[in-house]
Amino acid sequence: FKKEKDYQILKETKLLHQKKKDLSKIQIIEFSILFIILNYLDLALKKIEELSELEFLSEKNESLKREIINSLTQGNDRDFIKSKIQSGYDKIIGEINENSNIQIITKNKTDEDVIELLNELIQDHKEQGNLKKIESLEQKLINNLDENSYSELIKLKSQLNRE
Repeated sequence: FKKEKDYQILKETKLLHQKKKDLSKIQIIEFSILFIILNYLDLALKKIEELSELEFLSEKNESLKREIINSLTQGNDRDFIKSKIQSGYDKIIGEINENSNIQIITKNKTDEDVIELLNELIQDHKEQGNLKKIESLEQKLINNLDENSYSELIKLKSQLNRE
């Protein structure tokens, strides 16, 4: 009996891995941030400035984030925001819920723990964004060596090392 149960857990883990293997680290971070925003609107309101400064790589994620932030800043209530978001973004919300393992982590956490987790995700997103900029600058530098690209690359790398 025990072996069959262990096999079932292993099979579920394998299925989860298969679903998520096509997602990049930054996509998983964006989904995690959006999951917290969607399910903890009151906590998202406390971090609204930092969240609005983030620029998501995926246009659909960015669009959903902007919609939620605009609704929060307009003072709309939770039910109105949820219904507005559900009608236009049901597919992406399904993807977030399916691919975000953060829901297991946040299940029994206090608001303070969730805010701390959100802070870490925001910081991770910024670092990943800087890494993407560095990669694109390195590629640009490889294709066309010029002084401005090189100095911008050095500046970004030194900034990343200081953090």
